[in-house]
Amino acid sequence: MDGLSVENLIWYSMCISSEHLDFAIDAMRATSTMYPTAYMTVARTAFIAAVNAVWVLAPTSRQERRERALQLRADDLRSQATSFRDMKIPGGVPEDTRAGFVDQLRERQADLQKVATTLGVEQDVRKMRFNQTDAIDWVAEHMHGADNDLLIGGTQAVWRSGSAAAHAQYHFGIMRMDRSEVVREGSDRSFVRLQGDLEKDVGPALAAATMTLNEAFRLYDLRREKHVRV
Repeated sequence: MDGLSVENLIWYSMCISSEHLDFAIDAMRATSTMYPTAYMTVARTAFIAAVNAVWVLAPTSRQERRERALQLRADDLRSQATSFRDMKIPGGVPEDTRAGFVDQLRERQADLQKVATTLGVEQDVRKMRFNQTDAIDWVAEHMHGADNDLLIGGTQAVWRSGSAAAHAQYHFGIMRMDRSEVVREGSDRSFVRLQGDLEKDVGPALAAATMTLNEAFRLYDLRREKHVRV
């Protein structure tokens, strides 16, 4: 629709997911090394991007798909505006450049507000928020069924462990000490060599991203085919 390209948002997410999955496999083949946390970070991005594509594509109502795309786009513009506004930069010309960027973003938000009005959405696009965790939970139920606690819980675990790895949170390593090598020096000192785990961490994370991306492509082809028929 005018002012909002639903397809561009979806296709970008699918491309980003594909890129990260491809990078992970290429890196494994090239290095023959299972890094402790880096692959989990890559898998997390692949998973998030695929989830966002499915989240927009899955509703059967075109109105709802457009509203979800609107929400994603509004949140993206809000994040950009916040980053430019809060960034510390020298005075002078750079400050003028930043002001120009902020003005451009405000214009885009104003244009997006017109799209919201066309869709019958009364909310201020500048205040729209996209909740990634809620989207992941929704997509997990969509793909596996609301009663499949095992797969839904596994999907949530992949998301949370990937986030812990990506944000360098200490508990990611501590929870995996039993899988890693503990080297003791004397009676009061020891070192832990944190190891990557293809079977329990990286493999499931990449599999979850791949399954979700496959669903995104399936839905994309389905929606495109229906659009052509109409």
